[in-house]
Amino acid sequence: MREDLEHNFDLAEFNNSCRVMKCARQLFPHSEKQAQLWAVYAYERWTRGEGGTPEMQRDRRNPNWKKSLEMFEKRRARTKLIYYK
Repeated sequence: MREDLEHNFDLAEFNNSCRVMKCARQLFPHSEKQAQLWAVYAYERWTRGEGGTPEMQRDRRNPNWKKSLEMFEKRRARTKLIYYK
């Protein structure tokens, strides 16, 4: 392992970022870039105490997120790949 790299790994911070990314992927299943942008924004607001939990922010952003996610998954499941020889 390289000694010149500083490793400040905080498990609590990592778990919090995973929690925010889970909510971001539920809001934006179609775009990883949008999910990351929203996650950074939501994480900053959450750690400053301005926006509430990631789940609260997700629900405020899209109250019908479950229905939207279900529709996206259904549409995605219908896509079938056909391979020709």
